[in-house]
Amino acid sequence: MTDKITVLAPFTLAKGKTEADLLAASAAFQANFVAAEPGVLRRELVRTGDGKYIDIVQFRSAADLEDVMEKEKTSAVCHAFFEVMEEGDGSDSCIAHYQSIATYP
Repeated sequence: MTDKITVLAPFTLAKGKTEADLLAASAAFQANFVAAEPGVLRRELVRTGDGKYIDIVQFRSAADLEDVMEKEKTSAVCHAFFEVMEEGDGSDSCIAHYQSIATYP
């Protein structure tokens, strides 16, 4: 087992926002926030269909996840990224995190 934590954050676009808006905000979020966080190991933005998306982020540990979540609260770059989305995907899903038990190349 490892200490890595994977977060799945499903969302839809906020009213009036486009996928181009999402990609621009995501790129700024990655370059100006995520890239400076050593506890973030990997991040992937995926489209699931019907206007639904998931931001998948792998953290080095639960402590790194908590640290990043705390920093997000006061980051203008994070707020700009979050303003492009509506949390959840219109169903009962919400942000969830999981502990890795094995990883493979």
